[in-house]
Amino acid sequence: MAMLGTPTTAESVLPPRKSIRMGSVVSLVLALTLLRNPITNAEHHMNRPPLQWVNKRDSNVPLRITNDCDQDIYPAIQTQAGTGPPSTGFRLTPGSSNAQSVSADWQGRVWGRTNCSFNSQGTAPANNAPGQACSTGDCGGTLGCRGSGHPPASLAEFTLETGSSQSYYDISLVDGYNLPLGILSLLSSTTNNTDLSNIPPNLTNPICIGTSTLLSPTGSAAKDSTTHFGTNTTYPLPLEQTLTPSSLLSWCPWDLQLSPPSNPATASTVPRFHHPPPAFNPCFSTCAKYSSPKDCCTGRYNNPNTCRPSLYSTQAKKICPDAYSYAFDDQSSTFIIPSGGGFEVVFCPRLGRSTIILNALGRELRELAQRGVVTGEILEGARNVGWDGMGDGESEGAAMWGRRGRRRDGVSMVGCEGDLVGLVNMD
Repeated sequence: MAMLGTPTTAESVLPPRKSIRMGSVVSLVLALTLLRNPITNAEHHMNRPPLQWVNKRDSNVPLRITNDCDQDIYPAIQTQAGTGPPSTGFRLTPGSSNAQSVSADWQGRVWGRTNCSFNSQGTAPANNAPGQACSTGDCGGTLGCRGSGHPPASLAEFTLETGSSQSYYDISLVDGYNLPLGILSLLSSTTNNTDLSNIPPNLTNPICIGTSTLLSPTGSAAKDSTTHFGTNTTYPLPLEQTLTPSSLLSWCPWDLQLSPPSNPATASTVPRFHHPPPAFNPCFSTCAKYSSPKDCCTGRYNNPNTCRPSLYSTQAKKICPDAYSYAFDDQSSTFIIPSGGGFEVVFCPRLGRSTIILNALGRELRELAQRGVVTGEILEGARNVGWDGMGDGESEGAAMWGRRGRRRDGVSMVGCEGDLVGLVNMD
């Protein structure tokens, strides 16, 4: 299939849901519900208005962008509310960072553009040609981003303040996947607030790795790496430990691949998820590719009872368990922490494995959202969950997830050579 001719993002076609200015009690209930239960009318934090109370002295929250990929990328930043950063798009060479700042009530998105070529002024594609300047994530054909990114694009989304003294953020694959990324909370380095600096870092730093060439070997990522992605050996990140490179070669349905099979007639006889793409091949979401109400949860499907995850959404959730995969996936993808700290978005994190934070440390995250401060129970639970998602303690995640990803309720994450990784009933 060819790329869509008109830039359409899955999140842009979702209808705005009812918005209210949330008081602390309402927001607290929402925070607990998102992390605890499947909900009937989930409202994604990007669809809610942030609190607009910030004065000038509050408008210097760090937003750092880092490129750990082996190639140049062109990060883009879109502001939905609040005061955005001085730059909305720029080039980042491998290993470099760009420090920006936003207001404390900022709401917006960050994504990476790939294979870009601009004219010397950065005001149009190279040679002033019409169309897109980047193969993925393009936003207006200019270096400085104008509008939403053209899918596929992996997104980091933020609502820094909602009136409840809480920040909401997530990794979103609703517009598709083009680059691995992680979100690192700069809690201890950007604030003197002990309510923030005392938060165990393994509660706050999600990672999504969906590219086979960037996957670390099973078991090695956290134990042997000197790069702990803002965490440490006391509070290690719980990581998915079953996916293989061949699994990541086959997770994207062939008709959603940016460069699909050259012979669709032949490919159509092969199950969609068994047709191997190149080692790096971005993936459209079903909504971004086809824009149907059923796939985008619009119209009569704007309800969690009628909108179900597509094959793409199911597979995206398996490779990136902490990522937002479709319109009603909030309860298993939203991170909620006390507000006030900055963030860093890292493309191609060197840790090389997706996190399972919301599975392994769900109880600790809920308690943090409820209390707004770190308790001894939170510290103990976060210490007792190791790199493989379990430990000696009895955190909710450790109690549910056994070694090698096997859950104690009989469901296991099983990787099959050359096949898709999925949830398989072990009974």
